[in-house]
Amino acid sequence: MKIRREALELAFRIVLSCPCDVTHEQEQRVFAYLRGLAPDEVADYAPVLAAFDSPDTPFHGLGAFTGWMADDVAAATIEREHVLRCNASGYHWQLAAATLPAQSRRVSSVSCFLLSHTVIPVSLTPGSGVPPRAEYRYAGGAAAFDNVFLPPEFEPSASTLWALHLGAVVSPLSAAEAGLVSRLNEANPQLVAHRIRVARIDYADFELQGDYREFCRRRHAPFWGNEAV
Repeated sequence: MKIRREALELAFRIVLSCPCDVTHEQEQRVFAYLRGLAPDEVADYAPVLAAFDSPDTPFHGLGAFTGWMADDVAAATIEREHVLRCNASGYHWQLAAATLPAQSRRVSSVSCFLLSHTVIPVSLTPGSGVPPRAEYRYAGGAAAFDNVFLPPEFEPSASTLWALHLGAVVSPLSAAEAGLVSRLNEANPQLVAHRIRVARIDYADFELQGDYREFCRRRHAPFWGNEAV
């Protein structure tokens, strides 16, 4: 199996936004591999998986998900579309829901927790010297997200819609990608049922976990720098 560089970067950014069971040293190995790839390069996926001691990581899950979609697993290439499908669909929702028993002491709202763990398309309203606000609009409603983490390398005006995961902006979305993510969201009846109960999430005080925006900033800083609004 192979992976395109832009797909690996998106997958890596999503992992950085999540308190996944991976170590900083393992992340450093993946980032070093990512940084060594040329733009749009298609590279072997095995070195990414080899960075981890456990086969139970989001990167392994992405490989399994892509293999499930492919006719020939060995010849498959992980594209940005696979990363978005993996993390914006009911597949990822169910993985997040499976953690709820262990997370029960850190979850004050199941609806907020699960919606946050799913990649959704949002628009950004940047502030002057303050963290931006993201808005997720869907047929019949909307949810606002305050104090989201916007990586400094992203220019808010560069795109109309962005992918948001756990309060972190992880990528601009093309019109086609935004449409795909929206369709995946709409195809998940549990997401549709829960999102109407979410009017606003403030990541400066997320659930019972405190300042989640600061958590994302700290995870991001060793790789792309720590200056962000």
